[in-house]
Amino acid sequence: MSQSSRRTSVCDRISALPDELLHHVMTFLTAKEAVQTCVLSRRWQNVWASVGYLNVDSCNFITVKHFKKFVDNLLLQRSCALLDMFCIHTSYDSSDDSLDYSDIHPWVCHALRCNVKTLGILNYCDGKLLSVDGYPVPFTSLHLKSVYLCKFSIDNRFVEKLFSGCPELLHLELRHCAIKATMFCSATLKILTITAADRTQDDPEGFQHLVINMPNLICLHVEEIANRNLRLLDISSFTLNRFSFGHSDVDCTILSALSNAARLHLMSSSIYEDVVQKVLLRDLPRCGIFSNLTSLALGEWFFSDGCYPLLYLLRHSPNIEKLSLHLVKHGAYAYDHDTNSANATADLDPTCEGTGQQLTVKSIGKSKSFAHKAIEESTSL
Repeated sequence: MSQSSRRTSVCDRISALPDELLHHVMTFLTAKEAVQTCVLSRRWQNVWASVGYLNVDSCNFITVKHFKKFVDNLLLQRSCALLDMFCIHTSYDSSDDSLDYSDIHPWVCHALRCNVKTLGILNYCDGKLLSVDGYPVPFTSLHLKSVYLCKFSIDNRFVEKLFSGCPELLHLELRHCAIKATMFCSATLKILTITAADRTQDDPEGFQHLVINMPNLICLHVEEIANRNLRLLDISSFTLNRFSFGHSDVDCTILSALSNAARLHLMSSSIYEDVVQKVLLRDLPRCGIFSNLTSLALGEWFFSDGCYPLLYLLRHSPNIEKLSLHLVKHGAYAYDHDTNSANATADLDPTCEGTGQQLTVKSIGKSKSFAHKAIEESTSL
């Protein structure tokens, strides 16, 4: 059999797959790789143009000019085919002709016209922040549900326009952004992540409040924002929260805002333990009764000063069922009770009377103590 005959006898099974499966395969490719599939066969020539996931990355191009030309042509060829996800990655250093938001804005508008559900603009240019100043309504969509931004300047005007222009927004993630906003308020958002906030020359000299008011928020992850005191208002739907602090002068309302929580895990890495202790102890007297709390996991610092933070939380958690004590640093033997425990606890909360009496919590059914990787379990206290 000749070589040409063998070629014709080979069945192209991949090209025989339905468009839905081919589109799924293309979700694992960058936009440039997806376009290159058109050379495989006539069947593939138009498949990429209707794929619902577009991931454009400047790393695949030599210069910004080539990258911009490719994306412009890509979106022109796609026309108004619906989009599920559109993600832009830029990573040119400051010496290059890097992108600014005026270059990206037409692409964002195209994606919004295509009813995109997930939008990502991940800018990794050294020292360069993207700003939407000059664009009255940068994001407006009834379909947008998730937004991921990296190295953006985030002020109050931006936040207000985003939440008002995207009434179905559920997920917002801000990485390496300059957080100039003092209020995040949304009735729909369920997940908010603010990590590795960038410092700028415009950071306030003193501490300012950063208010988060989101009644339907279920997951919050906030790393320390320069000179911001975190104020949590209506967060009754919280199920998962993670905070970090790098400065002990931060005055936050975190514990006092979690009175409806069913589970609390209050632990920190050893390098920030002293900072976390000071921040949360400052907030502890503001706490009310944790009526719904059934599971409590505590780190080392709750056993400082004669275990007063631990006693305080137990006295304010009448329905606690499971208690986990993580003593991985020193072990339980390192925490001795102070003979002046009653006075110290009263100083922590002047309304807490009877601190000299034995603490009895009948509802606890299981407790764990983790010390030097040894686990001790008991069925009751």
